[in-house]
Formats: sequence, structure tokens, C-alpha cells
Amino acid sequence: MTVGGRSQQGGPPTWAWWPDVAAAALATVFLVLVTGQIEPSAQEQPLDAFGYTLLVAAGASLTLCRRRPVAVLTVVTVVLAAYVTRRYTGGPVFLTGWIALFAVSWQMNRRSAVVGAVMLTGVLSGVSTLVEGGALLLHLVFVGWSAAAVALGDALRNRRSYLRALEHHARDLERTRGEEARRHVAEERLRIARDLHDGVAHAMATINVQAGVAAHVAERRPEAVTEALVAIQRASRDVLDELAGLLGVLRDDDDVPARAPTPGLEQITPLVASMREAHLPVSLLVEGATEEVPKPIGTAAYRIVQESLTNVLRHAGPVATSVAVRVGAEGGVVVEVSDEGRSAGEAAGGGGVGVRGMRERAESTGGTFQAGHRPGGGFTVWASWGGGT
Repeated sequence: MTVGGRSQQGGPPTWAWWPDVAAAALATVFLVLVTGQIEPSAQEQPLDAFGYTLLVAAGASLTLCRRRPVAVLTVVTVVLAAYVTRRYTGGPVFLTGWIALFAVSWQMNRRSAVVGAVMLTGVLSGVSTLVEGGALLLHLVFVGWSAAAVALGDALRNRRSYLRALEHHARDLERTRGEEARRHVAEERLRIARDLHDGVAHAMATINVQAGVAAHVAERRPEAVTEALVAIQRASRDVLDELAGLLGVLRDDDDVPARAPTPGLEQITPLVASMREAHLPVSLLVEGATEEVPKPIGTAAYRIVQESLTNVLRHAGPVATSVAVRVGAEGGVVVEVSDEGRSAGEAAGGGGVGVRGMRERAESTGGTFQAGHRPGGGFTVWASWGGGT
């Protein structure tokens, strides 16, 4: 009984047997018709009911070649032994033996095929010797056809294994490619989140300080209000440009160019200038050829300096701060930001998130990072890449 085309015992679907049944039926009809037309020699017996039964058994057993090749080879060996013993007319029935042997070699392994070949050849040679006497040529025919069947099955089995290995490899590559794409997406999201944090935090800190200055001197020094408002305008414009550039990256549209370029070491000088306008006394020292620094390292260094200065402004106030950028002859880069803040709080490092974000930027580009309080007060942020010291 079948349910939905599948056997209740969990076997293959009923329709899957039809090719095997049809092939075996055609083979049986072929064996019966062709063998029945062959005239027996003086030493051979004409086919009788038992002979036709042997032909039908050999042909019908081929139904199980793909699923039970060893059983088929056993049945066919017995049938052929009986056929030779009765001295029936020779014909295509012997092909069933080598078809069964080929199926064993194709569906199983070389060892099973060799054992099957020895069994089939030994039985047929032994029975032929007992019935007809020694016939070297006949034995060689048995051995040659058996070797050919084993070799052909072995070749097809190896090709099938090779194709399956290629399919598995292709699936593994596809899965790896998908995982790599997801990893790149996650890394890009993290980069964008860091850039948003650094850019917006810097602009907001500048705007906050300038707004406080404007409110403080509005009555006593009206001209200072204008300077503060210009600084606020510049800071807000810069952060808007950076946000627009990041949003342009997120859009799936090649026609929308990024309005703000990715910052690097060359932007540290204008960054320091903007902090001075925000009334943060900053000194800058740049040594070496900054244009030779790889872009990812330059961007990470810029963001670390930006975050450090922003945190000085937010947590320590307008205290003396120094920024040093050193590029070594071998391509090493060192950035250091130190302030003289006296507060017991954060200074250049900011909160735990700020320090962790800077550390991640440095380490993600192959650098090292340190941050901590200075003896006597203040805070120092230090990052190094390559041969920098």
C-alpha cells in the first residue's frame, strides 16, 4: 500500500521503480525472443520450460540492479550455472552476468566488485569445465568480460564521486560567500555607527561650548556672539555634510556621490583649528610624510584624535591639550593626545564607550592602543601602527 506515491514502509516512491521494471521487462523479452531463434548445435539442448524460466529469472532480476546489486549478481550466477549445466543454447543470457557485475562495481566499491567477479568467473569456469571439459579460450572470455565490467563500473563510480565532490564544494563556496557578505555588512554597519558617533559627538560638543560662550558674553561682549555663532554654523555644516556622505553610502544608488570625503591625517590640522575656535587651547605637532600613510590607518588615526579632543572639550573643559602625529621612515604611525585637565573624571578618554570605540578602531586596522590618566592629572590617548614607537 502506498500513501502519496510513497510506500508506508518508508521505501522509495512507487513511480521510482518504473524505469527499472520497464528496463528489466525489455531485457526479458529480448532474451526470450533472441534465444528462442537460435538453433542449438549438436552438443546443445533446445530450450524447454525450465530453460525459458531461467531466461525470465535472469531478466527479471535486473529490476533490482540499482538497489540490490549483490542479490542480483547471486541470482544471475545461479541461473547461468544452471543454464550451462543443462547445455542450453548459448545466447545473450550471459550478458546478464556482466550487467549484474557492472552494477556491483558501480553501486558499491572495487573490493566488492572484485569478489563478485571472482565468484562469477569461478562458478562459470568450474561448471563449464565439468560439463564440457577444459576450454582455455572460454575461460579467458569469462575473465576478460568480468574485468571489463568491473573496470567500467569503477570508472563511472569514480566520476560520480568526483561530481558529487564538486557539488559539495560549490555549496560550501556559496555558503562561505554568503557568510563573508554578511560579515562585510556587519563590519560596514559598525564603521558607519562609529563615524556617526565620532562626527556627531564632535559637532555637538563644539556647538554646546560655543552656545555657552555666546550666552555668557551676550551682554558684555556682543562681538564675541558673532564668532560663536559662526563656529556653530561651521560645526553644524560639517556634521551635516558628513551625515549626507554616510547616507549616500547607505543608498543603493550609484548616481549619488558622497558629499563628505573619508577623513585622514591631512584633516587633523583643520580639526585642531576648529577646536581652537571652540576655545580649546590645542598645540599640534606633525612629523613625517603623512601622505604616505594608508587610508584606513589615516582614517582611524583621525577619528581617534577627533574623539579625544571632543572628550577633552566635554569633560575637562578648555584646558591645555597637545596633539602629536609622527610618521616613521618605515611607515609606522603614532598619534598621541594629552591634556592637563585636573578633574577626577574622564578627560580625553571620555566614558567607557569612547575608549572602547577608539581601541576598536586602532585594533581593527592592525594597531595598538593605550589610554589612561597622567601622573598629577590629565589624560593621555596613544595609538600606534606598524613600526611607530
